[in-house]
Amino acid sequence: QYGEWDSGDGRDYPGEALAEVIDALNYCAAELVRLRRAGRLGGLRTRRVYVCHAFADDPQANTERVRKLCRALAESGFLPVAPQVYLPQFLDEGTERERALSLCLELVGACDEVRVYGGHVTAGMRREIERAEALCIPVRFVEEVA
Repeated sequence: QYGEWDSGDGRDYPGEALAEVIDALNYCAAELVRLRRAGRLGGLRTRRVYVCHAFADDPQANTERVRKLCRALAESGFLPVAPQVYLPQFLDEGTERERALSLCLELVGACDEVRVYGGHVTAGMRREIERAEALCIPVRFVEEVA
């Protein structure tokens, strides 16, 4: 006999208690992530927005579009993360595409949100979106305005 409960009733009290504690920890962890992403935890950190945009079909024009998008994000108070702007400076699209994409996927994980621009989602963009979804990072599709 333990308190009001009869420990011989066939229930697994330690196991049930552990399951409750794990549920509570999961809830607390999710809430902390939500608060951090909302900027209400850990100071006033600028929200990082990953810019998901096509690149390979027209690198020069797409880089210019991404620069304009980054400027608009920065003016709105966000920290744009746009590897398409600087990765081509030291990685070759033709021979090091997978390496570049793996670096992009790492950066997705460091952001608070992913914004997908343009009407066409490329295979590389699809992988970035899937990575964000796997990490429970919000993905927002935005119509690109010139």
